[in-house]
Amino acid sequence: MFLLVLMLDNPDLLDRVMQAWFDLGIRGIYMIEGAGCREPEECARERGPTGLLSFASLLGGGHLCHGLLLAAVDSLAVAQQAAAAVEPISGPWAKPRTAMMFALPVAAFWGVAGPAVGSGGPAGAVGSPEQEAGRRRDAI
Repeated sequence: MFLLVLMLDNPDLLDRVMQAWFDLGIRGIYMIEGAGCREPEECARERGPTGLLSFASLLGGGHLCHGLLLAAVDSLAVAQQAAAAVEPISGPWAKPRTAMMFALPVAAFWGVAGPAVGSGGPAGAVGSPEQEAGRRRDAI
């Protein structure tokens, strides 16, 4: 199992990316909107003296908003399909200020994210250590 993390510079594209992932069978997608700074001076006007985003930035215009999508997937192959689905929407990965994505291996998982891709059943609850080791081997 892998956790997909997508940082999308244009939040207006979030719905299109989520639909593309949904079409791939990815369920349990979480969306977070926030401010992202690739260079320190980009957000200097938005931060308070502690370096955290200030409350004033919520009231004014011109703030930087980015999207973050999180989703659990069963295999690295599905993660690669998800990345391939993002590129036509956000632009080439090599182009600055479009998107950045990575997949993290998940050591343990509890709960149900939705139907697992290709399984027809719920994605799921953590099984025995042997089952989890088999799932990790299958994902590689």
